[in-house]
Amino acid sequence: MRTRVYVDGFNLYYGALKGTSFKWLNLVALSYRVLPSGHTIEKLKYFTAKVSGASDADAPARQQIYLNALRTLPEVEICFGSFLAKTVWRPLVNLPIAERRIDAPVPVTLPAGTFDVSSPDQQIQTLPVGSYASRNRAVNKRYKTARPSPDAVIAEVHTMEEKGSDVSLAVHLLNDAWKNLFDVAVVVSNDTDLITPIRMVTMERGKVVYVVCPGRWSVAPKLQNVASHVRHIRQSMLRDAQFPHRVPGTNIAKPASW
Repeated sequence: MRTRVYVDGFNLYYGALKGTSFKWLNLVALSYRVLPSGHTIEKLKYFTAKVSGASDADAPARQQIYLNALRTLPEVEICFGSFLAKTVWRPLVNLPIAERRIDAPVPVTLPAGTFDVSSPDQQIQTLPVGSYASRNRAVNKRYKTARPSPDAVIAEVHTMEEKGSDVSLAVHLLNDAWKNLFDVAVVVSNDTDLITPIRMVTMERGKVVYVVCPGRWSVAPKLQNVASHVRHIRQSMLRDAQFPHRVPGTNIAKPASW
């Protein structure tokens, strides 16, 4: 059967790959392991975004190596979204400061107050921290504080939010279905934003859609309701679907830290 695979890259990473040694993943080989026999994967679309080096300077280079490896597979098409950089306020559990840290017996939500700070030379300093909520309503409104516990501490932190991949995946899935480019679609994601497009493809176009859940997560019940079949990615599948250390016929090699 003509089969197309749609991979939510970040959903796959955080659900099945982060913290493992299986990041050097051949997505086409994985897809064949997930599916029963009788399928021909004509196209695999991988939805991702270029990562930032803000917190890990080597991350963009590692990602580029992996994308180069994927591009050696004739079935693969890479579709890019983007990252939105922004700052948000979050409650603290621990507060490292450069090479110093607040002394606390266990990781806890820190109350407001003054804390001893250990430095590498063992000199004790103090660090004052403020409370999560302010008595000033204007300040609370600005920072959207909603105190989770009395006098919890917050910090303004940088965050990168991936944008566009779920929408792009949905559009490609619908467009390909209406063009009758597949008999079977495989959606590698547990994102409930895909419920409506999957339902349209199965109900209105009569296509078969496998929802493949990354890792140990349970499949969202509403996704189960619209999918033709549900599969889980198991560690044995990841292990057996790795690229060779060096991709044959190329200079593309697995990043050392992977």
